[in-house]
Amino acid sequence: MMTAKVIKWPALLLGFGVAISLSTGISSAQNAHIGTESGLDRAMQQNAAKRLDIGPGKKVNKAEEGAYKALLAAQNGDPATRIQLGEDFAAKFPTSLYLPGVYGVLTSSYFVMGDTDKMFTAGSKAIQLDPENVDVMSLLAMAIPRRVKATTPDGAQRLQTAEAYAHRTIEIIPTMTKPAKADDAEFEKAKNDKLALAHSGLGMIDMARQKYDDARTELTQAVQLASSPDPVDYYLLGTADVQGSYYKDAVAAYEKCADSGPLAAQCKARAESAKHDAESKVGR
Repeated sequence: MMTAKVIKWPALLLGFGVAISLSTGISSAQNAHIGTESGLDRAMQQNAAKRLDIGPGKKVNKAEEGAYKALLAAQNGDPATRIQLGEDFAAKFPTSLYLPGVYGVLTSSYFVMGDTDKMFTAGSKAIQLDPENVDVMSLLAMAIPRRVKATTPDGAQRLQTAEAYAHRTIEIIPTMTKPAKADDAEFEKAKNDKLALAHSGLGMIDMARQKYDDARTELTQAVQLASSPDPVDYYLLGTADVQGSYYKDAVAAYEKCADSGPLAAQCKARAESAKHDAESKVGR
């Protein structure tokens, strides 16, 4: 797949931050469309190939082409294997036209492995080589806010970068052209999944800035667009609802979160608390 100011967490999110840092940072729902190659991902590769002028007329070393095919063949397997193949490729073929795709694979693989620094480095390289690589930008837009902490030395810069990637993803995706052989439904599904990642990232940044109404807007977009909504987004949405006194909405969001994922127990407890608030407090 071609796939790339220090904030003090409000007290209500401190427990959440710990939960994220102790987990892989990604739910099974999101993992369903990160680090694997779908028909839509192949369609996006075709679009990128056209932008980068990779085609039949280009001379590609057989060893280079074979190494790239081996990397693509490994996309649904062990991320450590993908990382080894990708890093070997980048070292052997530093001027290859396939590098945007290689660094995209490395970005998603390092994310799954929990290596934030290498994820960010690979993603930055992918985007430098292909500024319209929405696979990488959408992933980083979601991942950086979940991984960057208040103690991170370059936290401010990384969060600003994530925000820019999210907005750029939202700007580019509606303009993408579907390749003739791509399935319409698959193409729309994958575009929406990438948009969901971008809105998720913006929602978490808004939460950290205590802009709860903005967070509600972004996170609602994220769960509505995703083919498999991330329970973490429902957790954040429920928390933003509570902060805005939307207690009934908070109950619904927390109950969705409680259906699955590492935060299920916390969400169940928070749903009960929101129900009590809905009955005892003035809400909207």
